[in-house]
Amino acid sequence: MDNTSQILERSAELFSGQRLLLVNPPADGLTRSLSADWTLWCWDYASSRGLAGALPEERLVFSHLCPQVDDLDAAILVMPKAIERAEYALAQMVPLLAQGKPVYLVGEKKGGITRAEKLLGRYGAHPEKLDSARHCQLWRVIVDQPVAPFLLEDWRQQYELRFDDQPLQLVSLPGVFSHGRLDEGSELLLAEQRPLPAGRVLDFGCGSGVLSLVMARRNPGCRFELVDIDALAIYCARQSLALNGVEAEVHASDGLSDVHGRFSAVISNPPFHTGIRQDTSIAERFFEQVTRNLQPGGELRIVANGFLRYPPLIEEHIGPCQVLRENNRFKVYSAVAPG
Repeated sequence: MDNTSQILERSAELFSGQRLLLVNPPADGLTRSLSADWTLWCWDYASSRGLAGALPEERLVFSHLCPQVDDLDAAILVMPKAIERAEYALAQMVPLLAQGKPVYLVGEKKGGITRAEKLLGRYGAHPEKLDSARHCQLWRVIVDQPVAPFLLEDWRQQYELRFDDQPLQLVSLPGVFSHGRLDEGSELLLAEQRPLPAGRVLDFGCGSGVLSLVMARRNPGCRFELVDIDALAIYCARQSLALNGVEAEVHASDGLSDVHGRFSAVISNPPFHTGIRQDTSIAERFFEQVTRNLQPGGELRIVANGFLRYPPLIEEHIGPCQVLRENNRFKVYSAVAPG
């Protein structure tokens, strides 16, 4: 069981028999081991898949928006990686609680829980740390003031990007990759304008959809399919496509779990690397599996940190790896499946 769930179990007397909203839950057995009236809000598709069957479908919600739950006794947020995502979640959770009800924040010390007092202090005068164990902390505040209703438009950011051949409107929400800007890796990948092979194109880890939006206009013979693990990214990609009049399919996938059929190309700024930790196991698994989704002669085109040793992995599983572009931080790789 996840460390955050174990620290919640240590305080089971606070939660047993309560009507609870649990947000950003890990895919473990907490809701089975701790008896309560649970509703779960997931934005991580992997967690949503892992928890399927643990609760009735209407009590397990995968969405960019918090489910509306009446008569809550408490709400619990498992601290996400991005502070702005925690703010976004709390802004939806707390208005569901009557004054005098508690909101809890639990998370690992290395994952931002040290910001708990500031985050919770917006909703009550006395945030308190209740427990510290297993490198985690559990915090609580009693809601003691009126809270403004949540409005998505207050958090939804729309901005324009301009490329040599086109302008673009993008929609973004807190915690979506490269929120409100174009990241350097995607910029380098989009600087490469050689055509993609005609046919189906998979945009893996699409974020707000910038790669597909630009490349769809450059490659009218391609049909794009966008996938991401994050419910907020899926919402943003759909909104961005609609704003720019580009038709494409967008859906959730945990890695390649929900990707079916073969593609003439796969494009990605892959979310395999965190910080400076050089763990390529996730990337290797992707390169191995994506071969099943590439047509003979299909192209894999990605951008990655230049110091990551991706070319040997790409060549082992797909084919000869070519560097299309590079700068002092990133490289754009291309490999063509045999056949």
